[in-house]
Amino acid sequence: MKTKIKKTAAAFLFALLCLTVFPASVSAADSAERTASVAIPVSVNLSGEVPSPAETYTVTMQAAEEGTPMPSENTLTITGAGTAAFPAVTYTQPGIYCYTVTQQAGSHARGHYDNTVYYVRISVTNGENGGLEAVAAVHTDAQMTSVKQELTFTNTYDPVPQPSTQTPADTTKTDSSDSDTSSGNQSDSNISPDNKANSDARSDNQSDPGTDTGKTDSGTRSAKTGDSNNPMLWMGMLIIAGSGLAAVAGDYCRKKRRKQNG
Repeated sequence: MKTKIKKTAAAFLFALLCLTVFPASVSAADSAERTASVAIPVSVNLSGEVPSPAETYTVTMQAAEEGTPMPSENTLTITGAGTAAFPAVTYTQPGIYCYTVTQQAGSHARGHYDNTVYYVRISVTNGENGGLEAVAAVHTDAQMTSVKQELTFTNTYDPVPQPSTQTPADTTKTDSSDSDTSSGNQSDSNISPDNKANSDARSDNQSDPGTDTGKTDSGTRSAKTGDSNNPMLWMGMLIIAGSGLAAVAGDYCRKKRRKQNG
């Protein structure tokens, strides 16, 4: 009786060991086969006057938490406008995995580079066929509540500056005083000495406010009122008058002496 009880207990313990060992082995095998891979695509759009040759843009991917699976390369380069993808990330466990994707600023003088921070959430769940399924969602807010969108960076370039066709002002404008002087010099050189003297005399008479009283009612100019008498003429007239008086006085004296002698 005791021997039968011992055999029954041994069989129970064996069955219990099988239930504990074999499920663990099956679970390990399923874990090795249950994986999901996701490659995150990135696009670059360009607008404005794009430079030539095309510029190369660098995009970086960072994990939000330590221990989050990462691609083999977390830096992606795209030359010109186009689309590329980071290397695929492999997930072996269900969960929520979060990343940030940003573009490094370029160095072109006319370029304006998109500095949007994209928040990427990868949701890994158990699939109906026993495997894992992964779904990616891209947002522009850290809370990941905004509308899902494509991971696209838009870079803009200013127009190429056009060379000025206008001549600098200081090379086109001339000094009015120099122009007047040179004009005056040219006109003086073309006038003969006699004509120049007459012209200067007319200019002096016209510019002298004391010699011109303006036009009269009849439309002719009035006589000049300035002192224009010649001193030599007066002196000559005085000499002639004096000589006449002297001659008259001499004749008078001779006649008087004749009367006295006679």
